[in-house]
Parts: sequence; C-alpha cells; structure tokens
Amino acid sequence: MADLRRRGQSPNPAQRRETSQMSISASSLSSMSGDERTEAQAAALEARSKATSSSAGTGTKALTPEQTKAAESKLSKVKTRLKFGVPMIISFFVLVWLGHPYMVLLVCFLQVGLFRELVNVRYRPAKEKKVPLFRTCQWAMFGVAMFHTYGRVFIRLGLAHSMADRLPEVGANAVRASIKYYGFATFSAYVATFVGFILSLRPGLYKYQIGNAVWTVGVLSLVVWQVSGTTELIFSGLVWFMLPCGLVVANDCWAYFCGVAAGKKFIKAPFLALSPNKTWEGFIGGFICTAIWGWWYADLISRPEWLVCPQRNMDPFAYLTCEPDNLFKVQSIPMPSQDFVLFHLRAKPFQLHAFVLAIFASVVAPFGGFLASAIKRAYNIKDFDSLIPGHGGFMDRMDCQFLMLLCTNVHYRTFVQAYDHLSQNDLLEIVRTMVPESREMFLAKVLEEFNCTGSCAAALAGQ
Repeated sequence: MADLRRRGQSPNPAQRRETSQMSISASSLSSMSGDERTEAQAAALEARSKATSSSAGTGTKALTPEQTKAAESKLSKVKTRLKFGVPMIISFFVLVWLGHPYMVLLVCFLQVGLFRELVNVRYRPAKEKKVPLFRTCQWAMFGVAMFHTYGRVFIRLGLAHSMADRLPEVGANAVRASIKYYGFATFSAYVATFVGFILSLRPGLYKYQIGNAVWTVGVLSLVVWQVSGTTELIFSGLVWFMLPCGLVVANDCWAYFCGVAAGKKFIKAPFLALSPNKTWEGFIGGFICTAIWGWWYADLISRPEWLVCPQRNMDPFAYLTCEPDNLFKVQSIPMPSQDFVLFHLRAKPFQLHAFVLAIFASVVAPFGGFLASAIKRAYNIKDFDSLIPGHGGFMDRMDCQFLMLLCTNVHYRTFVQAYDHLSQNDLLEIVRTMVPESREMFLAKVLEEFNCTGSCAAALAGQ
C-alpha cells in the first residue's frame, strides 16, 4: 500500500479491505490469550502475503522475514521433539524388556509427575505461605490414594504375598503386617489427612483452600482412580499395556499427518473451539488409519511369548515361558457372532479386540486431550511443565492415556478375562502366595465344596 502511494497510485478497494484485515491493534492483542494471539498473528501474516502477491502481478514472491522465521521455528520444534522423543521411546522398550514389575514402577513414576503438574496449576505462593502444611496435606491425599489403590490390587492378585516371600525377614514381616491390617491402615491414614486438612484452614483463605482441596480430589480421580486397573493389565501380559499406549500414540500421529495433508480442504466447519488447530479431516483420517494400523500392530506385539505370558509373582528377574492363549492364535472366527454367522474371518481374536479399542482410541480418548486444553486455556498456560523440551510436561504427553487405560481394563475384565483362562499352575501359584491361615481356610472350603475325603484330602493338604 505504501509503495502504491509513493508511485502516485491509489490502492483499490480490495487492497484496502485486505490491509484493514491485516491490522491488529495492540489493545486487542493484549486482551487475547496466548493461543488466540498466536492465531491472530498467523492470520495477519497470511493476509499480508496475499496482499503482497496480488499487488505484484503473477510472479512468485519469496517468503517474508516473518514467514521464514515461523518456518524455521517449526523445524526447530520438530528437531527438539525428535531429540528428546527418541530416547523416551528407547527407554520405554528397555523397561518392557526388563519386565512387568518395572512397568508398574514406570506407571507410579508417571503418576507422581502428573499429580505434581496438575496441583501446581492452582498453586499461588503468596497465599500458601500463610497456610501451614497445605502442600503436605495435598501430597498426603495422594499417598493415601496410591496406598489404597495399589494395596488392594497387589493383595487381590497375590503379588503382595509374593513380594513378602522375596524380602529379608524384617521386610517380609512388615509386608505381611500391612496385608493383615491393610484396611485399618488405609482408614487411619485417611482420617489423619482429613483432620490435618481441617486444622490447616485459616480465616480469609477458606475459599482458596477448599477450592484447592476439591481440585486435588478431582486430580486424584484422573491420576489414580482411572489408572487403578493398569497393574492388572500389566501382570496379565505386557501386550495389554502396550496395546492401549500404542493406539493413542498412533492416533495422535495419524491425526496430525492427515490434518496437515488435508486439513480444511473438504470440511470448512471448525472441529472444536477448545482445539482450533484440530480439523475434521485430521479426526476422521486419524480414525481410519488408527483402525487399520491397530490390526497390524496387534498381530505384531502378540507374537513374542515375553509380551503375552502373564506373570503371577513379583520376581524382578522372571523368565517367562508359556503356551500362548487361544486369544493370540490365528483361527477362523465366525462373524458377527457364533449365533448369527454371515462369514468367517481368519485372524487372531486379539486383533478384533484391538480393532474395538482402536475405535475408542480414535473417537473418545482424544477428549482427554481436549480436557487438558480446556485446563490450559482456563489458567492461561502453554504447557503443564517444561520438564521435557519440545514436549512440555507429563500431562502434555499423557492426557489421552488415562481414559484409554481405563477403557482397556474394563474391556479386558468384561470380554477377555474368565476363570477358565486360569490354568492349574496359575491356581496353585495363587494358593501358594496366601498366608498360612488363609490357605488352610481355602483348602477346607475346597474339601467341603467337593466332598473331598481320603487320598483327595491328603493330596490337597500336601499342596
């Protein structure tokens, strides 16, 4: 526009409109959030480039300094993500190779990081300096929730008794005592935390403290309760943990690539206000590609015995070998059901489970990410943390995994797990991990249930 005036030419109306669209006042920019400001500046740059190309005829113009800087910044972000993302992927597979207990430790480590990031969202140092032990109460709530959740799962699966058998006498006695008094210990810790929180309330800060306490309970439901079934999935076979994690990562990648390739070329309507960069093409393309990829991925990870064999104890250096379940063997499957057969599909039943979970990973699990976006917009933050360069914090990477792990656990316990899947050796291993009193009561009930006498009773007593 300025060049036209210097040449003595007046800009046409279309150019005036483009110039007016490009101009963004400082006051309007300051009133926007970080994401909205970035989008507005990007729109202004795009409008400026269009105006430049239209006023210069049909020739192809070079990138403006702003566009060049934006392109270089995007490339730098990709390099940083790869630089720190590849080591994380390698570390994950190293833990898979180490075995089931180490994957549980990984989940616990992630839960600690996630809880820290989410409670820090509402952290106000000026106010909390006046509140004694408030952060201590938050972490006490987290500790009680973790002890209750993992204690219940470890006792139910027989892992706690197995752990006691592998510890020195002092540690073994402590574990057995915690098993015996697990309910009382959990209740006592909860009461102490509750009373401590009430005593920490201070006049003038009631609203802030109560609000943070409610926020903490909500965070615990996301970070602890939704992930409570993950230990069961891991010890049922690493394949049941790798499947949901892989599906979420794949859907994230496929949705990004599909959005970049075809975003807003077919559907102009915005996808979701919480995530303006998401497109319908990315969402639909990610769904289709994830379903196809999940079928192949399920076949791949269900081949090694190490991934499909369950572990019934807490041996940190277990060598697992087993006869893979029929779930992981190729067979003729009646479709859609055994009662109403239209055709037969030759595949592993595990692949059908993966297909169903892939649909959930593509359609429902992304809403965990939308919740994370809403939290960041509500508190005007870009990332939950700067712990992982290029990736943000744990929450920025794990936002969709909570719901996916919960769905996989519900699906597994409803459609996969059955008592007839337990072999004789599995049952004997569970009985052996019981404390002597519980084992005697169990065997007595077995004898009574099956009217077992004589040599039968002697055989069972020998177990």
